[in-house]
Formats: sequence, C-alpha cells, structure tokens
Amino acid sequence: MTSHLKYRFLDRFFPTPRFLEMPAVGLSISDSAISALELIKSSSGFALGRFGRRPLPQGSITGGYVNNRDAVVEELRKLKVALRLDFVNASLPEEKAYLFKTQIPHVAEKEIRGALEFKIEENVPLPAGEAIFDYVVITETGHETNNHLDIGMTVLPKKVVDTYAELLSLADITPLSFELEAQAIARALVPEGDSGTYLVVNLGEQKTGLFIVSEGVVRFTSTVGIGGAHITEAIAKHLSVSAEEAEKVKSEHTAFKHKKHEELFLSLINALSALKDEIGKLSVYWSTHKEQGEAPPRKIGKILLCGRDSGLSGLSEYFSSVLQIKVEVGNVWQNAFSLRDYIPPIALDESLDYATAVGLALSRVR
Repeated sequence: MTSHLKYRFLDRFFPTPRFLEMPAVGLSISDSAISALELIKSSSGFALGRFGRRPLPQGSITGGYVNNRDAVVEELRKLKVALRLDFVNASLPEEKAYLFKTQIPHVAEKEIRGALEFKIEENVPLPAGEAIFDYVVITETGHETNNHLDIGMTVLPKKVVDTYAELLSLADITPLSFELEAQAIARALVPEGDSGTYLVVNLGEQKTGLFIVSEGVVRFTSTVGIGGAHITEAIAKHLSVSAEEAEKVKSEHTAFKHKKHEELFLSLINALSALKDEIGKLSVYWSTHKEQGEAPPRKIGKILLCGRDSGLSGLSEYFSSVLQIKVEVGNVWQNAFSLRDYIPPIALDESLDYATAVGLALSRVR
C-alpha cells in the first residue's frame, strides 16, 4: 500500500522569503543536549556539512520545560559561534504536544485549516486561541475517502512554541521552522515513501521516547523515564567502578563480548526490563486500538532504535527476542545518502545522537 502525504510545517508562523536559498541545518534541543547538523547537496544526494553538540547542565530542561533559560541560551550561543549558525530548523518537545487523527468533509485545500480549527477544542484541553497546530492529509491508496479527508493533527500550546522561539532569539539564531522531535526522527529513520508501521525507540540520557509511525506520520508518542544513565549506573554497580569508568565500558561495545564481561549484559536486564515492558504495552495498544473511521491498525512491522546507547552490543537482539518482533538500530542517513557511496566524517555511535537534527535538516531539502 502506498500513501500520499501533504505536509504543512510550522514555518508558516515564521515565514521565510522564498527567494532565499537557506542552508539545511537542523537544530535539536533536548533535555540533555543541543545538537546541530547541516546537509549539503552533492552529486550523490547529500553530504554532511557542519555538525556539533553541546551538553546542557542537568535540569536546564526537563520534560520539555525550560527551567534554566540562561544556561540553555549560553550553550546555544556557544554552538552558534562554533558552527557559525544563523538559520535553523528547530525541534519542539513531543511531551508538550497532542497528536490525534480526525476527519473533515472533503473541502478545498485553502479551507482545510479553517475546518480543523473547530477540531482542536473537541480533542485537546486547550482553547483554540492558545494553540498552534500542524497537520497532514493522509490518503491511502485503495481507501475510499471521497466524502471526507483523514487528517493527522499535532497541537501545541502557543506558549511552548513562544518559549523555544525566545531561546533562539536570545542566542541570535533565526528559526525557519519548528517541528516535533518525533516527526523529525521519523523522517530520518523511516525510508521515504514507506507506508509501513514502525515503533521508534529514541534512547536518551535520562529518558526514552517511544513513537508510533504509520503512513509516514507520527500517530502516538510516549516518554519513559529510563535512559542511558540508568545503563551506566547498572554497569558501574556490577563492575564496582566509577560512573566515568562505566561510561567507557559502555562505549566500548566489544567489551560486552569478552568472557570476563559475559555477565555484564545480564546485569543490565533490570534496567532494560522496565523499558521492554513499556515498549510491549505500546505495541499491544497500537495493535488493538481503533482510530476514527478505520479498521484496527496494522501491527507494528519493525522497531527502530536510535540514540547513542542504542548501538549497545546485544540490545537489539535482546528486545527482538523478548518482544518477538524485528528490532534494528536505525540508519539516520537512510534518506540523505547511501553509505555505499559516501561515508560521513562522524562515528556511527555518534551519528545515532543526531537523528533529530538529520530529520530537521531533511525537512528543507526533501
């Protein structure tokens, strides 16, 4: 089954002069770090341009809330100087977003936005005047939609968008667009034009994002308070070493294959088991959930992992075994270039931390 997706990005609130050819730079702002990455057009598709990452002081942002504006702005300014950033496509936290599917009568393209405004208060605990929304029209081949349009909606409190816009303004960086972190990651990891259903697991430092992507659209997001820091803690406890030493062991994935560390991965099971349970619950929910105007959705075909620690030796095999579903580490360059033709100047593990930035950069060049 193929699908046709028509996107309306949040750059309508920050309109860009059409005669300007802006660089494709994605800027990801997460709870733990700020990452930026540029894609440059090349003869074989795209090539990696500028890229860099600045860790944020712990607690600067939690769950999408900006607790220490000055600290975030300071790191943004440092990244701006280091990479000579001016214009970016920036991320917004999915924790603050409401995602849902709805239907409207078959109307002209210019009338869609007006028709959708009435759907906000029906589905979201926000007055329409305090919300900013994005949408995608979903038309599935072989699915009769002559009398209505299927719409995937993303709604955010206006104050959230204003807060992140202010951060960039104070750092003298101009946002060309804003987009949910989850949708950007999906654009990077899911093959372009693929209408399958995926569960994306974005393993961060303190938390893990779980996203259902179907027909190229993020349909559901969830966040679990388990991340790479918990894996590091388990390693440190098992080996009786410092957190710094445990981090080194974790980064050397081959260490998990050494005989002396044959029990090391097993020591992580407690930390990973809770995450496995949440992935399992979401998988069951999606396979049994029915959205408006459709039969029960297809089961998840594959789980894609991203985030630096997703490359941990044995992790994908563990999830695949206990969940009985194919699990693989995602390729963040999936829709940018072929690794057979071009090898980017960045380590594989490190690239897994740039999935959001890659997807944001691709929003300007696809």
